[in-house]
Amino acid sequence: MAFHSPSGTTLPAAGVALALLSAVSMGGYLVLSRKVGASVPDGSILALAVTVAAILTLPFGVTAPVWRPSLLLAGFGVAVLSAVIPYSLDLAALRRVPPRTVALLESLEAAVAGVAGALVLGERLPPAVWAGIACVTASAAAAGRAAARSL
Repeated sequence: MAFHSPSGTTLPAAGVALALLSAVSMGGYLVLSRKVGASVPDGSILALAVTVAAILTLPFGVTAPVWRPSLLLAGFGVAVLSAVIPYSLDLAALRRVPPRTVALLESLEAAVAGVAGALVLGERLPPAVWAGIACVTASAAAAGRAAARSL
């Protein structure tokens, strides 16, 4: 919320509702991924999911002028880096670590995005945002330490 709401502004109800919906969806994703990952130990289910996603989005790509080899190669790279690798790592983590720990570790994505915005893009983050990043990082570190002890 601190990333979105500069000091003195109110949060839009629709934005808060969508953020809560996103949180519930992420929780469902983690629970279902753990169950699916446990029942299918190889990567076949991930391959099926990526194939279905490609088929569902194919009509949008067919109408766009992206049939140049360089753009198709870039699209393949984006698919591997944004879907195949992260989801493979999620499934591997969920086989070994409780979903609540994985969820906490995944909360680092927002913290990393904030730090990257500050370092790479030169964004100025207010102290409250830096405090939030520190809290999320400390929580993730503690969760990782606790998970390592339980293995």
